[in-house]
Amino acid sequence: MAEAAAGRVEAWVVSSFNLVVLSLVGLLAAHASGALEGELAGFGTLPGVAVFAYLWLLTAAATRWALADGGLAGLRNGLRGLWRLVLRGFAAGALIGGAFLLGVVLVGAVLNGAPLLSLAFIALIGVAAASVVGGVIGGLSVLLDAGCYWVAGRLVGRWTESGASGRAADAE
Repeated sequence: MAEAAAGRVEAWVVSSFNLVVLSLVGLLAAHASGALEGELAGFGTLPGVAVFAYLWLLTAAATRWALADGGLAGLRNGLRGLWRLVLRGFAAGALIGGAFLLGVVLVGAVLNGAPLLSLAFIALIGVAAASVVGGVIGGLSVLLDAGCYWVAGRLVGRWTESGASGRAADAE
């Protein structure tokens, strides 16, 4: 039971971290290029929160699936564990990218009354492209997660060692 709860917490933390990093990188790149200048004027708070919540739910579900086979602890298996996580991250990212674009296109089509043929064309081409981009981002996110996991393991090891040696010195 505790192991299942730990797996849910790990998936929640990893998915939240990945989504925040992706959002910040995307927003900073869009801001630096000037792409946000006219785009955000007509985009309100409610649609922004809805889009972010939808993306977070997709990310949380896909991350939970990607980490279901042992989580980040699979990295202890060396390159084999890393490769397995990268492949699962690629697949999860592809699902997120495709589902996100499909959801946004469907909502946009319903709100704007787009014709069915246009929607099908956009969905066919766009979802395929979004899946590839999402897969690449998912694979890169796993590498970022693995690096953070490694650094955290080193820091915790040092804190544990310094805490243990400090307590031993106090006992003497």
